[in-house]
Amino acid sequence: MKKLKMLSGECWWGGRVPDGCNMPFDEKSCIKIDIRGRAAENDQSASMFLSSCGRYIWNDNPFAIEFNNGEITLSDEGDSPFEIKEGFENLRGAYLAAMKAHFPFSDKLPDKLFFTAPQYNTWMALGTAQTTENILKYAQDILDEGYPPGVLMIDGGWQEDYGVLEFHKGKIPDPALLVYKLHKMGFKVMLWTSPIVSGAGDRFKLLRKKGYLLKTKDGEIAIRRWWSGFSPMIDFTNPEAVEWMYEQLDSLVERYGVDGYKFDAGDASLYADDDIIYKPMPARNQTTAFNLMGEKYSFNEFRAAHNSGGRPIVARLHDKMHNWDDRGINTLIPNTTVQTLLGYAYCCPDMVGGGTYGSIDGIDEELFIRWAQTNALMPMMQVSLLPSRVLSEKSSEIVKKYIMLHKKFGEYIYGLAEESAKSGEPIFRCMEYQFPNEGFEHTNDQFMLGNEYMVAPVVKKGVTKREVKFPKGEWLDEAGNVISAKGGETLTFDAPIDKLLYFVKKN
Repeated sequence: MKKLKMLSGECWWGGRVPDGCNMPFDEKSCIKIDIRGRAAENDQSASMFLSSCGRYIWNDNPFAIEFNNGEITLSDEGDSPFEIKEGFENLRGAYLAAMKAHFPFSDKLPDKLFFTAPQYNTWMALGTAQTTENILKYAQDILDEGYPPGVLMIDGGWQEDYGVLEFHKGKIPDPALLVYKLHKMGFKVMLWTSPIVSGAGDRFKLLRKKGYLLKTKDGEIAIRRWWSGFSPMIDFTNPEAVEWMYEQLDSLVERYGVDGYKFDAGDASLYADDDIIYKPMPARNQTTAFNLMGEKYSFNEFRAAHNSGGRPIVARLHDKMHNWDDRGINTLIPNTTVQTLLGYAYCCPDMVGGGTYGSIDGIDEELFIRWAQTNALMPMMQVSLLPSRVLSEKSSEIVKKYIMLHKKFGEYIYGLAEESAKSGEPIFRCMEYQFPNEGFEHTNDQFMLGNEYMVAPVVKKGVTKREVKFPKGEWLDEAGNVISAKGGETLTFDAPIDKLLYFVKKN
């Protein structure tokens, strides 16, 4: 156990992405974050915390941290020592120092299409009804409505069974033809997959015989609860199991032309610290092993990751609810802030409107519009429910405007991604990161895209005006009007339902 005293005015970010709405932690905070063990929520995480005063805390293994009225207590049950470093001036300095020491970027990044076009996911639109007819109609509707093609993710329901990586013959009898047609339309095709295996049948028997499945501390096959039931899990700390998985995935690429994979599950909640596995490690680090397996494919997506900052993976925020203030739109900016500070630069907010299946009981059109606006100038933008299918014509056109705005900024965003792969600098930047010592520590409803664009979306219901806090300098609004700021000024702007406020820094 270690204890630290917080510095005057110091703020901290880190640990688990879903806790972003409670951050930063300051001298008044009384909260405990435990990165160890089995999390209750799908997330990305890292065993790291960063300070606005230029300090960072790192451990190779998960740990617990408690903020209690200006005192920080660190707890760790493993044998990995804490690294507590200081002297880096500010949040950006702490991030860059930690990044270079612990998760340097590799000069590799996911495929360009993730950044330059919208992504389309069939989950909310189709559920498990992933048939050839439904998928092709979904893709054709996208084009017919004037949206650009992009990455198309065929979600759970396409395969024979969990762990059986073959197309369901009744749903998709000719996979090669389906993928060919989607390619002809201009889409790249990704398939849902996971480390989960059905607990019966020939595939389960094969993996059990080979010793590729997790076992409990008692030596029995581990059966873990997830959203669809109870299932065994593949042990990706075992290099032979990894090679077996590659054989299955590569076969789909070679036979049918599949471009990549949405790697679902893999959460720490599915693992246990005392699992019997090929290479013993904490539950969270099993998630890291899952990330390492999947990063081989330039078309990849994870919503669970640990200590994988700097790696060429797409990190999507965990599934959001279709609401304003309970795991909904309110989480997008603060959670993406933590994502990027933990090194997940190639990040994607969840699907516009929310991606928790069954959570939408009637569409809130205002929410859907504001969600699209919030996502428009983030590194990636993902859609499942097509606006014209769930919104009025007027609302649908507003959402389309902002999906196309993301497309317009695509090359600029990809340029930032290329720079990120070299320097480690985030694409999305919280205000405190970009403008230290200007009072932005607790600003969590506006953000920077690179170092030029400041974005201030509306994320509260019924709001048609909003305050924007300006850093020092000259800024241009969308119409080219100049706003001169000495630093810290808060100005109020009209923000009707069809308007996203964003400003560009004048050189």
